Amino acid sequence: MRVLSSIVSVTLLTGAISAQAEETVAIPSYAQLAIDKASMEFEPDLATAEKTVESYDQAVDRLKDEPDSDRYDDTITDLKYGKKHYQEINGMPMFSFLGGPAYTPEQGLLVAAGGLYSFKTTREQEQLQRSSVSMFVIGNYVDSEVGYGLRAKHSLFWNNNDIQFEGAWNAGTQSKHYWGVGYDAAQNFESGDVTQYKATVTNYEGTLTFRVHDNWFAGPALRVNYFNPTTVPDSALLDENFAEFKDKPFTWGVGATLQYDSRDVAVNAWSGSLFRTEALTYSEALGSQADYEKLDLEFRHFYSVEEGRVIALLSQYQQAFGDVPYYDMPELGGASSMRGYHQGQYRDRVTAEVTAEYRHTFRRSGGGLSAHGMTLWSGVGAVGNSAEDLAGHAILSYGAGYRYELQPRMNIRLDLGMGKHGAAFYFNFTEAF
Repeated sequence: MRVLSSIVSVTLLTGAISAQAEETVAIPSYAQLAIDKASMEFEPDLATAEKTVESYDQAVDRLKDEPDSDRYDDTITDLKYGKKHYQEINGMPMFSFLGGPAYTPEQGLLVAAGGLYSFKTTREQEQLQRSSVSMFVIGNYVDSEVGYGLRAKHSLFWNNNDIQFEGAWNAGTQSKHYWGVGYDAAQNFESGDVTQYKATVTNYEGTLTFRVHDNWFAGPALRVNYFNPTTVPDSALLDENFAEFKDKPFTWGVGATLQYDSRDVAVNAWSGSLFRTEALTYSEALGSQADYEKLDLEFRHFYSVEEGRVIALLSQYQQAFGDVPYYDMPELGGASSMRGYHQGQYRDRVTAEVTAEYRHTFRRSGGGLSAHGMTLWSGVGAVGNSAEDLAGHAILSYGAGYRYELQPRMNIRLDLGMGKHGAAFYFNFTEAF
């Protein structure tokens, strides 16, 4: 196999480098072979694949130990990319730890620590997408209040992508601001001591879908909310909805999802489309503390101009019916919707959003895609008490971001979004959509 022969060449050449450091002519050709993803083949024997990964690490270590090792910087970089490609092709698990300071407008200055674990549920299935689980533990200080939280997300795939289970979990005690309900309230309220409150929050959203035909999927959906404000500003108590449900913190809904999904990779698509419709019902008969329904319609399309250059489009419409609590109303703002506005600053019974984003991956000196990229986006959204109410209630969002590919097609995301009320900075795993 070409991969194994290249690994043999790696061992021989790196040994020759140790004995004869000035002999560098062979290194570029070796680097070219080692990082060439197209020439790599799947290794059925896991033990052999693991030894090959070790060979990449050993080659890098030997080059770093060479006198004047900085002259091998490009080769070392190429070897690291080659190792990542080899792990991807062979469906091998990867874990990445990440931690440090960050900032979001909702949580202020924070310290986060966590990791990203990705794997294939069946490594022999070439077309099977990599499953991933990410989790962050967060401590923050905002508006003289200390908060903590946990953020987790999972995307799991089985049986050649025929079964998909996606979900997200957020929990913690955080300082928040009451903005009110509706476009006018969000426009007029200024955050400060008079709008601040503290709440313990837990929510989970999960969708399990099964392929029914071609690219069509269907399955059950679950949403769970717990919202318990411990301090409440007078401005919130004047809101009948907020006052009613501050003592009814728990709602959960069940429903169904129908979607058409032709994306090449769900967590970071370069091509294809997603159309999703989801309907949920929250019933006191099932233990929820409120009776209402929610509808979510979403369309995403991804067009690859060329390798590493993608145009991504998002359209989304959400509507709630019945006695929906303040804390579960459709909303705009945050890390994944109309970046540039506080999460939940704009909320009402109906929301709509259209966002276009350009995603660019830079290339390495050898021509291959690097781990570094950037994005530019612009979006328009609106909120209202009804669909007819959306007209004249539009807000604009735009911004730029940096991307670093931590694992194959899985990025760290740093976004600076801007809107009418100022700017917002976000740090997250995976793309906004």
